[in-house]
Amino acid sequence: MRKTRFFALLLPIILQGLAGNRLFAIVSADTIPLEAHQLYSPEEVGMHSSTLKRIEKIVSAGMKAKAFPGCQVFIMKDGKPVYDRCFGSQTYESMQMVTPNTLYDLASLSKTTGTLLAIMKLYDDGKLQLSDSASRFLPFLRSTDKENITITDLLFHETGFQASLDCYRLTIERKACSDSTQDTTLRVRMNSTTYQYKPSWVSNLPTNTFSSQISDSLFILGTFHDSAMSMIARTRLRSKTYLYSCINFILLKEIAEIASGRPLDLYLDSVFYKPMGLINMTYLPLQTHPKEAIAPTLKRDFLRNGVIEGYVHDPDAAFLGGVSGNAGLFASTRDVALVNQMLLNAGELDGKRYLRAETCKTFTTTTSASGRRGLGFDKPIPGKPGHSPCCVSAPNEVYGHTGYTGTCCWVDPVNKLVYVFLSNRTYPNDGVNKLARMGIRTDIQEVIYQSFK
Repeated sequence: MRKTRFFALLLPIILQGLAGNRLFAIVSADTIPLEAHQLYSPEEVGMHSSTLKRIEKIVSAGMKAKAFPGCQVFIMKDGKPVYDRCFGSQTYESMQMVTPNTLYDLASLSKTTGTLLAIMKLYDDGKLQLSDSASRFLPFLRSTDKENITITDLLFHETGFQASLDCYRLTIERKACSDSTQDTTLRVRMNSTTYQYKPSWVSNLPTNTFSSQISDSLFILGTFHDSAMSMIARTRLRSKTYLYSCINFILLKEIAEIASGRPLDLYLDSVFYKPMGLINMTYLPLQTHPKEAIAPTLKRDFLRNGVIEGYVHDPDAAFLGGVSGNAGLFASTRDVALVNQMLLNAGELDGKRYLRAETCKTFTTTTSASGRRGLGFDKPIPGKPGHSPCCVSAPNEVYGHTGYTGTCCWVDPVNKLVYVFLSNRTYPNDGVNKLARMGIRTDIQEVIYQSFK
């Protein structure tokens, strides 16, 4: 088979225009031609097709148990795609089948596929150092107990921040209100109690003041972002031992924007995604893709009173405008794989250099003193298979990340392997994580390693 990269095969975008400073493009579900779906035989790279067929059984068992309505699985070995399968539908009720161009909410996989890329590039260009304090870029942290937190601390999740910010609490009335409140779009139901959004913070109609959209019918005050940053400055720190926190990456996004002088989404588009030809990787996907191409993540969100489709699932990321450091990126498996193949190639893809090899090595091999975390990347936990995010056969050198919505990408530099799994396991609700309980993602990863034997 003739070796051809995906983006060289992409058809032109069918509609372009301008929406503010952001390129607006509606991408058809048929944008990628059939040839781009062709694969190399696993046998060409030392893998066994018969073993990889077990993935179908694992996925089928997960869908039968309603761990997720559908998913995409993508595997690259030695830079060659050897497995690209779509399973199921976007929801249990829908006949909208999952295709290679279905976009999924990456959740925390946004951290490494988005925010971390920006930090790596800015480090590459000498615009920041790992030893820099966050307060060098973020004045609201100065004269607080967070003044000396470094970029390394943020990447290692060793800052003492709590797990999440819950910034939406700024917008909710403290006293409960009646379920008979006329404007149901401005109600919030938590723990069997109905609360009201503060009209000074949230509106069901867009205006110059309420300019940030968080759902089809909810808009938040344009200055909310600054209030959320002040909330972070006031947040009480815990011990500076390892504690995974989305706040760390929310701050890394803020640092990246100050250092680059551009909004995170536009910076990543210009430096990585557009040069790579990635049409299925974007923040704010409703600006670039039809809603039917995006897998819903929730049937009813307690904050937004309806189906969440095309808006980021994570509440902090949603209230911060949909472009956040901890979440907000949407993509298909193929585009996620190509970004991570670039890292595996020491910063190159298709003859174009995006990062220095030394930068890639520093970020993908450095591990915290506790051994739990890499520089922004998650790692296997040797000897603790019940607690490790990876399968037992994954080498210690593996790096990557998972996402709350049912996603993961793992890169193995020893075996030159990239594995991506995307799903919307949170649909219709995210109360029980059957995907994790059944070990679907790690079982598929184990099958991949078994296919080498």
